Amino acid sequence: MYHATAVQNQAGEDWQQQLLEEIATLECRLEDMGMDGDCAYERAMSRLYTTMVEDRRRQLAALRHARPA
Repeated sequence: MYHATAVQNQAGEDWQQQLLEEIATLECRLEDMGMDGDCAYERAMSRLYTTMVEDRRRQLAALRHARPA
């Protein structure tokens, strides 16, 4: 049987891995699209993906900061 802290640590590690995967996916999409899209839609999507990457990085940093040593 797991202690509560072990379960919390595993949940934190799972969430951290998910954030890392989302960041990688968004960065690949950005790279494929390029930062200077051919049309307004692509430029808007580039801005959205950039914002999403920044949000995920902030979430990851907060998760790592809140995690017990």
